[in-house]
Amino acid sequence: MPFGDHALRRLALSWLLLALHAGGAGAADLAGGPMAGPATATRVGVWLMTDAPAQVQLEYWPQGQPDTVRRSAPVAAGPERGHTARVDLDGLQAATRYAYRVLLDGNPVELGEPPAFTTAPADPAAPRELLIATGSCNYVPDPPYVLTPDSFGAGFEIFDTVAARRPDLMLWLGDSIYYRDDDFAPADQAAARMDRRWVATRGFAPMQRLLRTGQHVAIWDDHDYGPDNSNRDFALKATALALFRDYWANPGYGLPDAPGIFTRVPLGDVELFLLDDRYHRDDDAGADPGRTMLGAQQLEWLKGALRDSRATFKLVANGSRMLSDRPSPDARGGEGWHNFPRERQAFLDWLATERIDGVFFVSGDIHYTHLTERERPGTYPLTELTCSPLTSRVHPRPFPVREVPGTLVTQRNFCTLEFAGPAGARLLRIAAWNAAGTRLWEKEIPAARLRTP
Repeated sequence: MPFGDHALRRLALSWLLLALHAGGAGAADLAGGPMAGPATATRVGVWLMTDAPAQVQLEYWPQGQPDTVRRSAPVAAGPERGHTARVDLDGLQAATRYAYRVLLDGNPVELGEPPAFTTAPADPAAPRELLIATGSCNYVPDPPYVLTPDSFGAGFEIFDTVAARRPDLMLWLGDSIYYRDDDFAPADQAAARMDRRWVATRGFAPMQRLLRTGQHVAIWDDHDYGPDNSNRDFALKATALALFRDYWANPGYGLPDAPGIFTRVPLGDVELFLLDDRYHRDDDAGADPGRTMLGAQQLEWLKGALRDSRATFKLVANGSRMLSDRPSPDARGGEGWHNFPRERQAFLDWLATERIDGVFFVSGDIHYTHLTERERPGTYPLTELTCSPLTSRVHPRPFPVREVPGTLVTQRNFCTLEFAGPAGARLLRIAAWNAAGTRLWEKEIPAARLRTP
């Protein structure tokens, strides 16, 4: 159903009540989440946000066994980090479904059905039934959320539609918030303004059911990093990185000597390789043939991680497209790795030489969805799913290159990647869905198709 005037009035009222509560005395309340990060076999981190300082704890138990409830150590949610908190739960059982509830200053928060997550198998290479939902480009308007036919952000029912599919993991592909230009000025207020943008977006009422469903992991693109098309020259990139870490529960962020958001997420015989396409990026329109999108250290990390991985499916996730090309010699075709041809070709040559199996690319950014396929002589073709937008405006003039016929989507949408089948016969099923939950297309890729002959 459309996100109509009645819902908008209710949402505006909820924001007014939240502001009144935050400004006065009283107990802290939950303002966003809880949201579980990716779980290992024994551990998970859970993020949440309150509207005032609070001591946060979680009670958790294997689903169906509430008499075995355990309680986490308390964690402070204070103003220095936007009243956000991450609670780490350790000593979990592998391949187990856990339910949990939130305590603020010892008082339970009523959420209806308790949120839940499933831990990974004990064997890190074990096949598992796994459903990943994914999407990019989530624009939340400013209060009081009055929408017009020209609103850049709309269609917020999509979040409940995604949640209804009960994904094990939601992979956010960048532009999960949209900084505005006035968030960066004046300079002495920029950090606080950027933080408020996160608070407003993460506390957005239509997102809460999805945040509480399954587990979540994220990368960024330009709009949740800095201004439009921003790169390594963005003066506030260290602030942007600190805020990104405050509002997600990813398992890692870059390397000690190479800041960023890149990390690995093992999920049984599926592994995610999350890339940072902004922190070390040169200008897409630069003249230096040696310009880079990923930076030398991140690129070497990626090669080592792919070489080391034993996963059947290796999902390389990036904000910008990786396999698409310019639509013509004279048209740059937007941002993407095609604007860094020397770096990309060297990596693709390495991938073929090293005979890395199971690689599949995932990206967002461009406000339309499609599959891209790139043939490679002597080995398997490379495929990329570009999925966009969730709630932002759809691109008025899409220009897909190397598009797989029948996969172009020019409406707000999300995608799913479903992994199924026994060891030796694993299958990846990809689908695109509109905001109402209608399947727009579906493609299947057997794991055997992603192997070097």
